[in-house]
Amino acid sequence: MWSRYLATVALVALATATGVLLRGHLAPPDLVMLYLLVVCIIATQFGRGPSLLACALSVPAFDYFFVPPFHTFVVADERYLLTFATLFVVGLLVSALTSRVRTQEREATEREKRTAAAELRARTEEMRSSLLSAVSHDLRTPLAAITGAATTLREAHRDISDAQRAELADTICEEAERLERFVVNLLEMTRLQAGALEVKREWVPLEELVGSALTRLEARLEGRPVHAPLPADLPLISVDPVLLEQVFFNLLDNAAKHTPPTTPVEISARVADRQLVIEVSDRGPGLPPGAESRVFEKFYRVAPGGARGAGLGLAICRGIVEAHGGTITARTRPEGGAAFRIALPLTGEAPVVPAELPA
Repeated sequence: MWSRYLATVALVALATATGVLLRGHLAPPDLVMLYLLVVCIIATQFGRGPSLLACALSVPAFDYFFVPPFHTFVVADERYLLTFATLFVVGLLVSALTSRVRTQEREATEREKRTAAAELRARTEEMRSSLLSAVSHDLRTPLAAITGAATTLREAHRDISDAQRAELADTICEEAERLERFVVNLLEMTRLQAGALEVKREWVPLEELVGSALTRLEARLEGRPVHAPLPADLPLISVDPVLLEQVFFNLLDNAAKHTPPTTPVEISARVADRQLVIEVSDRGPGLPPGAESRVFEKFYRVAPGGARGAGLGLAICRGIVEAHGGTITARTRPEGGAAFRIALPLTGEAPVVPAELPA
């Protein structure tokens, strides 16, 4: 047990020595990212306790060796306190996220002992390696943007215009929202993998779920025509409204990322064979041949160098829809663009909604 803490001290010391050697070639944001990378590695390999120790050591080490006056804990420029706070809070975030993932993995291991032990253990190992791969890139990218923008605001706030200051603030907000979406997707995928997703069904109208998802994405869909001519006589559906809204959010967010900004997005619905069939389609480049089923795999990206993202959104959609007893498929439209079709079974008797009394 103590070996993990000794290894943590050694890794923080190694990061500090590397920063000292490369201090002439690295800017302060690069040095901060060096410590955050160490915290990520320690959190994924050693657990929450060592990662908290790494956070506690990184801030004073950065202060002592890289903040003037050097080799003292005196902070001459109080604006560096923002850097310290960013480094420590982000380190805590990574630590908490990893701790939750490790806890859910332990719960999954206990369940697999009662059922198919070998199969579930293999899936957990696959998730762990994929999670580490995703964290190493998709978590560091928004953190680098946030740190860079915050550092510019701190160090050059007198030399930049109001427009530049507003643009940097927008960058921080956008990247923080992106980071939040990434963390939420990681946690949702972990729940799906561990079999801990609980469907809390309610009778709700489809237009309410679609409208809520569109409201959440209003800024990202600005300037893009959205057509959602849902029939007025659609029946109520028995679903978990929070989970199914997340499905529509992910599909619409996916369309916003992969299609030109002025192209339309269309949402349609109909009843067929005791199923509610919903289709979300766009007018983008469509799907490459053979990718129609692979897009629902974890961490799969149609264009690895294209739109940003961890490749979790569609995998989460499939998990949520299948938890409701439905199916989700993808296809390329003949007229261009991609279409995602959801089929939900219509089971049970929907409650009767009383008609409005005349005024």
